[in-house]
Amino acid sequence: SIFTTTSVLLAGKANSAIVTSFNYTSFSSSSHIKLQGNAAIQGNGLLALTSDKNPSSNIGRVLYSSPVTIWDEATGNVAGFVSSITFRLEDVSEYVPADGIVFFLAPQDTQIPSGSTGGYLGVVNPKDAFNNFVGVEFDDYSNAWDPSYPHIGIDVNSLISLQTAKWNRKSGSLVKAAIMYDCHAKTLSVAVENDGQIITVAQMVDLKAVLPSKVVVGLSASTSSGGIQRHDVYSWAFNSRLDTDPSNSKENMNMASSK
Repeated sequence: SIFTTTSVLLAGKANSAIVTSFNYTSFSSSSHIKLQGNAAIQGNGLLALTSDKNPSSNIGRVLYSSPVTIWDEATGNVAGFVSSITFRLEDVSEYVPADGIVFFLAPQDTQIPSGSTGGYLGVVNPKDAFNNFVGVEFDDYSNAWDPSYPHIGIDVNSLISLQTAKWNRKSGSLVKAAIMYDCHAKTLSVAVENDGQIITVAQMVDLKAVLPSKVVVGLSASTSSGGIQRHDVYSWAFNSRLDTDPSNSKENMNMASSK
């Protein structure tokens, strides 16, 4: 597996850096996280973003409680980060499976937008002209603005993805995703292992141009009245480093994987 061993090296000349790091292999009420909407922690440590008891038109989100400094106002330096997520999307009988999960970065005061059930994935208010977020979506229902197949996409302030790849989603199969931001190349990328598939998507994104200096990181999922599935998260890790030394305006971020 390309995800068996993952090492993240954040190297630079600077001695001063802002680092955010967490690794949840299970979830509990004492975890340093904030649940929004229908998200709930199960007794076995599983994080269910949407409910299986009253699953219609659900939105569930989890946020890491502390803000992440994604760029430094004094130096202009930008952080690099990597996040790994394992989750399952599972069909609910008699319903069309929908809608998907999105990993996102958003302003610190982010709340569930009004009207963001279904294809809006809990991150976009369809009535607002501007929704501020950067995301990686795992979308298995095709809305009017989507490709005509399940897909993985990179989003900036919109669910009309800037870049997508086809995803042969299979109910109940474990999805392993590694998301990386290379601050040197200003590139957001994701590599996904799922049911024997390896899928990669990459897109240039200037985080400093589209996000405030401090953000929160989160996961969001949603269902509609007729499109329903389980969205269960098994693990979530995140590591970022922002070099704050003004004499070192660049940092290197390499993700080394071994089978």
